[in-house]
Amino acid sequence: MKILLCQIDGSIPNLALMRIAAHHRANGDDIELRHGADFYRRLWDAPPDKIYASAIFLKSKPTVERLLSLFPAATVGGTGWDIAKNVESIGITSPDIDYSIYPKFQQSIGFTQRGCRLRCSFCVVPQKKGAMKPVASVYDIWRGDPWPRELVLLDNDFFGQPEWRERVSEIREGGFKVSFNQGINARFLTDEAAEAIASINYRDDSMKVKRIYTAWDNLKDEHRLFAGLNRLVKYGVKPDHIMVYVLVGYWHGETTQDRLYRIQKLIDFGARPYPMPYVRTPELVGLQRWAIGAYAKRIPWSEWSEAHYRPEQLSKPVPTFPLFQAEESAA
Repeated sequence: MKILLCQIDGSIPNLALMRIAAHHRANGDDIELRHGADFYRRLWDAPPDKIYASAIFLKSKPTVERLLSLFPAATVGGTGWDIAKNVESIGITSPDIDYSIYPKFQQSIGFTQRGCRLRCSFCVVPQKKGAMKPVASVYDIWRGDPWPRELVLLDNDFFGQPEWRERVSEIREGGFKVSFNQGINARFLTDEAAEAIASINYRDDSMKVKRIYTAWDNLKDEHRLFAGLNRLVKYGVKPDHIMVYVLVGYWHGETTQDRLYRIQKLIDFGARPYPMPYVRTPELVGLQRWAIGAYAKRIPWSEWSEAHYRPEQLSKPVPTFPLFQAEESAA
């Protein structure tokens, strides 16, 4: 059979599609992976026998709808479309994954634990994955030689598992670079956990720069968040290594000043704020562009909003130094 896999969004390999690929590869099927809206390509070709698609973000719904208008029988899952549908629900039970559909990806990817100990109202992880449970060791995830000792961990609550010390030891003693891609919960960091993070080679998901990801979802968490951030710095993590996702547009009564306060607090600390709009309004998307483009360090919000959140509409040209391009290389 001819199998078409569609990764609607997301920049890293999609584990669900990798499991589907492994299942069909074992059956001798032909597999093709396309990204985004690339399913339009070569419509004059013979149609696939089966189509699977995965969407992570709600903003991708229009793309999924276009896919289904062309291929009504396509199976679509992911938190951006159908939270109840997973690979097990469509009859795929093998944990095997197929890296060959991402030939340029050199790292190893997976979970040491699934689920979360918390029940945040804006998060689908507890609904989708349930309570926290350990699932794999570092060596279960690593592909082995000759692949680099580089891990992209998708854990939602790495330090929520009782075995986190064993996992940290495996990372440190095995000489692994590791990206905690989904972030760590700085609000609950103990001195022991902060020291453990500082002791390992933490990276962004490209493995190019030093990076720890965390989040500031609620203004009320300020004290606990900064207690955790200060613990990280205490044990040697540079503030500039910390990227903080800032949930905006979710809480009832949230004001622009609330958002600006959080962003400025993080800038003053030396961390990298990354606003995450819960709803994609022009103001919230503009706030995201203002912060991650580093305009927040040079342009007052009043001027930015008057320019309709576009640098080309500012009264005075401003050099562009995007937050990500300004990151230093790490040896």
